[in-house]
Amino acid sequence: MKIVDKYLSKTFLKSLIMASIVFLIIICITYIFDRINVVFKNNASISIFLLSLFYSLPNWISLIFPVAALLATLFSIGDLARNNEITALRTSGISILRISKPIIIAGIAITLFFIFFNDSFLVKSNKKFNKIWNYKITKQKEQPNKGFNVVQMEKGSIFSAKIIDGDTQRITGLIIMRLDEGMNITEKITAKEAHWKDNSLELLDASIGNFNNNRFEIKKYRITKITFEKKPSEFINVKKNPDEMSYKEISVLISRLKKSGIPSHQETVHKYSKFAKPFANLIMIFLGIPFAIKTARTAKIFSFTISIFTGFIYWGAVSVGFALGMNRTLSPILAAWIPNVIFLTLATILIYRTEK
Repeated sequence: MKIVDKYLSKTFLKSLIMASIVFLIIICITYIFDRINVVFKNNASISIFLLSLFYSLPNWISLIFPVAALLATLFSIGDLARNNEITALRTSGISILRISKPIIIAGIAITLFFIFFNDSFLVKSNKKFNKIWNYKITKQKEQPNKGFNVVQMEKGSIFSAKIIDGDTQRITGLIIMRLDEGMNITEKITAKEAHWKDNSLELLDASIGNFNNNRFEIKKYRITKITFEKKPSEFINVKKNPDEMSYKEISVLISRLKKSGIPSHQETVHKYSKFAKPFANLIMIFLGIPFAIKTARTAKIFSFTISIFTGFIYWGAVSVGFALGMNRTLSPILAAWIPNVIFLTLATILIYRTEK
């Protein structure tokens, strides 16, 4: 079995790399021909356009890898089946899952890699791609990172500001009111100007008022500091693209929205989807194992067609589940995971029938 494991691992990785390269070449050509007219229309430079292509690649890699993994599984397992080696191994009492062990291990490793990849490299590349495409190619007006007349209610406090500069974390016209359970004011902090740094606000021309023995006492300060964990930019009501947010960032956003009494259903759908999508790699491998055995006698072009077709069906199911989650037909966690559950169930049934 060590010889078989080594052979399968080598064949799978070789097919995976080749399939990924082929898919990326097709995508790059399609991207250029599909968007080049927009570049000429807006008089954008070719170098900027190629840079946008470069930053779009991580997103495409994340999308095509499950299909590439399925194709690599069909090729590697299919080669064994075509040479009747699968039949010999199964006759010896070795199960299909044991034969496929090196590929399954590779699938687990790929899934773990993409959980990290999607939450780091992909998020950063999406930010850069959107900035280049929106502001340097299509010439959209860039939205300033500033908030005017910001008022938000947090748990136990009300935050108010005339102006917040999200780039410098500077606040003008700050008012913070602390409330008790009966919504009565227990403390009021005002400042002409405030600067945030290291989880604290430096207040300029500030006054801090507290209730003490039913008396409201006010102390004034030229400069003082108070603890303030959140960045002022977090209070700016700029609609962020979930594709540009990590799992942690979108979780923090959901927590903020809940504290402010703002619905966060759609953001929660995005949150669960971020974690569910990388598992497509492992599921496609499980699905490819029985497909490879059943279609071993067909030409490899048929395996390629199966991979593309299955990929379209899977991502179509993901899109439908996502849409049903966004319009509240399904709960966020069900909307994100139901395509994985359906395809994993299908793969389990096919493996069971093939094993029999």
